[in-house]
Amino acid sequence: MTSKIRGIIYLLRIRQYYKNVMIFVGIFFSERLFETSLYFPLIVGFILLCCASSFNYIINDIRDIKTDKKHPEKLRKKPLASGDLPIYLAILLLIALLVIMVSSLIFLIPNLGFILTIVLIIITGQLYNHLFKNYAFIDILVLSTGYLWRALAGCAIIEEFVSAWLFLAIFEIAMFLSIAKRKGDLEFLGKDRAVEHKKIYDQYSLKLLDQFHVIIAGSLFMTYSLYLIITFNLGSTEPGVPELYEYIAILTIPISLYILMRYMYLISAKPKIARNTERAFLDKGMIIAALLLVAILFFSFYFDKLFK
Repeated sequence: MTSKIRGIIYLLRIRQYYKNVMIFVGIFFSERLFETSLYFPLIVGFILLCCASSFNYIINDIRDIKTDKKHPEKLRKKPLASGDLPIYLAILLLIALLVIMVSSLIFLIPNLGFILTIVLIIITGQLYNHLFKNYAFIDILVLSTGYLWRALAGCAIIEEFVSAWLFLAIFEIAMFLSIAKRKGDLEFLGKDRAVEHKKIYDQYSLKLLDQFHVIIAGSLFMTYSLYLIITFNLGSTEPGVPELYEYIAILTIPISLYILMRYMYLISAKPKIARNTERAFLDKGMIIAALLLVAILFFSFYFDKLFK
């Protein structure tokens, strides 16, 4: 019984649900965090994004059973390939997830924009696994759009759209993490084993991925910096603009740079972290820096709502 529960948890990829936190980006950066009426639809939306993610993962695992059985590492980890879970149970889970998503979209969140993002997440996931994962560089770009759909899903629910600069930063964060994962695979598995893991690694090299990583890290840093400058109108010559509490947001720029450098160090020193991004969240340096960044942004965005 315990092994089946563990198998279901892995099949659903619950450890990957952290990606769906992107749905809350819109409410924070649109300065509507104190509108408690938005919490229920956003929480339901988060659950539905998790369902959509699991839906994609299960379809992919069913499709890849034969190839996974030939791969020692995947055979050990994947419950369908190893036989820990029967296929009929995976199909039942698929049906249950589909029923939950459809009924919730009809009765709880009848929002056309949000429905569209759910459909896009499923379509993008399936296109990636059936087609784009076989094409170098395109695979990274397609994977990264998944984060964008999650952020847009939250904006659709609250019917608010934030700066395009922020969406660009989210896309670049996704690319940064995707490149890190490929780099981690090559370092941890070695070229030959990595190619067995995914054929696409035949077209990647550590040197090339290092170059990509530096490019995206620099671009992400500049995008985030420009987002803050434009959002708070920093550097304006108009009197009284911006306020002092808005200038404090500048402090998050060196903090964001530290987070980028710390993450790049971690994946170089510990390639396992790059293969499992959630492990980076347990690093003390990353935790402290992230808390500081969020606290300063909260102060800058919500000062006038708290003290005026």
